[in-house]
Amino acid sequence: MTVRPRPRLGLGLLLGYYAISLVYAGTRPSFVSDKMIETASTVVNACQIQTGVTTADIESVRDGQWPESQELKCYMYCLWEQFGLVDEKNELSLNGMLTFFQRIPAYRAEVQNAINECKALGKYFATGDSCEYAYTFNKCYAERSPRTYYLF
Repeated sequence: MTVRPRPRLGLGLLLGYYAISLVYAGTRPSFVSDKMIETASTVVNACQIQTGVTTADIESVRDGQWPESQELKCYMYCLWEQFGLVDEKNELSLNGMLTFFQRIPAYRAEVQNAINECKALGKYFATGDSCEYAYTFNKCYAERSPRTYYLF
């Protein structure tokens, strides 16, 4: 599935995405505010429509289950694109996420380690498929840093 580029959103929303883009047994991390979720809702809705992902698949991820639907995988990549997290090589650029978590010392090392491990793992298993890359990264990250993961 090809995900069409959309206008990039601001850094504040980008940081909000990464604060939110993460699974903690159905609950969200304490630093994820209602305002962040509200701000991201337009992008979330657009990506749901664009990819055809079901709300049930998204909720399954929040509950620790990882459906292997192509729509879910492309939804994750769509979020990356919409929040400006994709670089010129169509790879994940995590500077915004790292900057956000620098302000939360309790998570800093955990997040850095998860990012380093999962970015390489995602690229290895994706074999050029952007949607697979996003899914593999998200699943890896949720396993390595569950207290900072929540998927919109």
